[in-house]
Amino acid sequence: MSSSGASGCPIACYLGLAASGLLMLAYQLQPSQDQTPLRVTVPVGRVPAPRPSVESMRQAGGGAAQWVPVPAPKQAGAAARLPGGALAVSAAALLDVVGSRASGAVSSGKERHPWFQDHLGDGAMTMLNRGRKQTAREFEHTFQTYMPAVPGERVGGDLDDPDTLLRAVRASAADGEVMLLCVGGSGSMRTGLNLVLNFRSMGLYHMLILALEKEVCISLWDAMPSLACVWWPGRLSAPRPASLYNTMFNKVALAFFEARKVLLERLVLTHRLNVLHLDADTIWFANPYPIFKTIYRDYSLIVQTDNPFVNAGVLYVQNVQPGDSAAWVLQELNRRIDQFTYHPETVALLPHSRWSTQPHFANADEQANLNDIVVSAVNGAASFTAGVEFYEARFKKEKGSAEAAKLMSDHTWTGRMQGEDVGRARGKLVTVRPDLRFEKVVHLCKMDLWKPVRSAPLRVPGNATATPASLLLAPDWLFSHFPYGVFFPSFRKCHADSWRWKELSVLEQRLCSPGFRVPTVMVHFSGLRNGQWGRRNVMRALGFWHADADKVAPEAWVSIPTDRLLVAGPSLLAHGALSSMGDFDAFAARLLLLGFLLGRRVVMPSLPQGASWAEEAIQPRHLRAIEVGCGPERQRAWLPMPHSKEPWCSGIDFIYDIDYKALVPTIPPEHVSHISASSLRLTEPAGASLLSMSSGGPLPDARVLVLNAPAGGNSAQPLDWLPIHDWKQNSWKGPFASRVHEALGAASIPNLRIVRDCMHSLATSKD
Repeated sequence: MSSSGASGCPIACYLGLAASGLLMLAYQLQPSQDQTPLRVTVPVGRVPAPRPSVESMRQAGGGAAQWVPVPAPKQAGAAARLPGGALAVSAAALLDVVGSRASGAVSSGKERHPWFQDHLGDGAMTMLNRGRKQTAREFEHTFQTYMPAVPGERVGGDLDDPDTLLRAVRASAADGEVMLLCVGGSGSMRTGLNLVLNFRSMGLYHMLILALEKEVCISLWDAMPSLACVWWPGRLSAPRPASLYNTMFNKVALAFFEARKVLLERLVLTHRLNVLHLDADTIWFANPYPIFKTIYRDYSLIVQTDNPFVNAGVLYVQNVQPGDSAAWVLQELNRRIDQFTYHPETVALLPHSRWSTQPHFANADEQANLNDIVVSAVNGAASFTAGVEFYEARFKKEKGSAEAAKLMSDHTWTGRMQGEDVGRARGKLVTVRPDLRFEKVVHLCKMDLWKPVRSAPLRVPGNATATPASLLLAPDWLFSHFPYGVFFPSFRKCHADSWRWKELSVLEQRLCSPGFRVPTVMVHFSGLRNGQWGRRNVMRALGFWHADADKVAPEAWVSIPTDRLLVAGPSLLAHGALSSMGDFDAFAARLLLLGFLLGRRVVMPSLPQGASWAEEAIQPRHLRAIEVGCGPERQRAWLPMPHSKEPWCSGIDFIYDIDYKALVPTIPPEHVSHISASSLRLTEPAGASLLSMSSGGPLPDARVLVLNAPAGGNSAQPLDWLPIHDWKQNSWKGPFASRVHEALGAASIPNLRIVRDCMHSLATSKD
């Protein structure tokens, strides 16, 4: 479970399980059976079509970047970005990549709908997917383009209307497939839209959005009208009995997690669709469908691993038939969630919870119950022990139950609840060894991650005639966790010097994707407890953020609508200028503040390469910076102080230095001014402006203003003449802070609360 977009921590936080995301949905929708989309099966190993010429690929690619609308760089081989946006690489600049290693972008003769052109351009994700497609060789055909058969504008509606889901399915499903994504607050809307844009760059347009409120869909439609989006306020308002589970955790989050699994079941069993069930807090470095349709085509359920078996947020469901064992898993999950949510007293009917009295805990958590159901289906006998009965005692103990305290002190009992049925199921798992025919489909930086994984045959307890199905515990290279697990070892392998970066393209260097390899197919940020805003910053730093994702809910962050930039020159942060992460945070606070006062967007410099504190900052246990770029532009990008829910500095628009350097070739030298940082000064309170030039002259008006170190170097921390101590109290009440507040208000800078919170977090940093 995930608390994205809602306050409060769902039970998964307490269970030590990874968070699952946000999604909500529709009960009792009965579309006509004759409207079921057709399922298309692509044969494995089909001979690919002849490779197109360079000129035909250029024509297919469109020539203009579809990811972000920036002009092509003036110099061949240079990459360009919009400030704060994603990498755009012109067709000319990537001609070497397209001509030597990428294949055609157009799928199987489908008509090009004007809404579905993203995969025909030359954006970074488009080119990466195109390169992986060609590398797959005889499996190139599995890189299929999925376009909804009946697209429309602003299709969706209230799921209390029984016709809504059918309309939404028609506008989102393609070739028997659909992707299901739920979004909530403004941060979740942005990461969700970024995910949509990532998939569209790969030719995957078959997305159905599930929102909390109508207003969320409207905001998304304002940014992308072709999305199918549904909401369900009736489900949110459904009365819930006063169980401990229902009252301890956020009602909005619980409604999301409950409802999305109902929608999953309806899409699979009523509409007969294969469904990729998504969390918004994920990055997909590669198109997963070639893997689903080759290596793992025989598995009905492909689920991200977690403790003890699966994560409820990221899974793929395919080829499920009504009445088979996979269908039972989906239906049983909804039955259990419904039972414990709306009839908590039934927990006392379970064999190891008969002692429980009201108020019951009655764990209805989707992930805990899904793991119990996996255990049940693998063992062929119903089990509630690890996910429901154990936690009945654990949480009742916290509420003062003597019987629960006695059970929790009995290590034999707790061990049996958590381990007996789970251990029996683990013993029945089957080892699946890699099929080397598909090596080029996997195509990772660290190929030794492709090793045996575990699967299990599924049965319906008490029904020997039900058709069996199969569960795959997805390998970590397919669905990985962040920041722990296999992601960082493979991420570092992608950055290794042995790839001979000077011989690779600008795209491969920026994304650290040598030969179109990736660290993992997907990484799930559920373990990164800094909210959707902080996750957005990580995606931006890695180069997997689309500028268009910031078009949704523009009122929810702080962005100066200008192309005027403020750059910290290399000399300003010379070796030894900063001695800790806290020093860098203080410098970042001053630089951001200076950008606001000058009406410029800040270019945030990278952390110094040689400092020991900077080395600590990139470690997963700290994660105050992340390595980005490979080759000559390798950097350590600063990650602001995190918060589990509030934007803080992640809600302030700035540009990373690596992206600014990609823009430099497009900026005429006469549009750049260099000044000493000491040539700026604060005016007296009576002055009309907070800042002036010490020379008495006007402030520079060039598009780019570069701050250099004073003559003779820095004698103290850079920009320390800008006081930030007022914000240690997290208010605008200090003498300097109050002047800044007045100046920013006069300049119509929005969301000053976010500015205040950001300054407070950096002024008080002890990292």
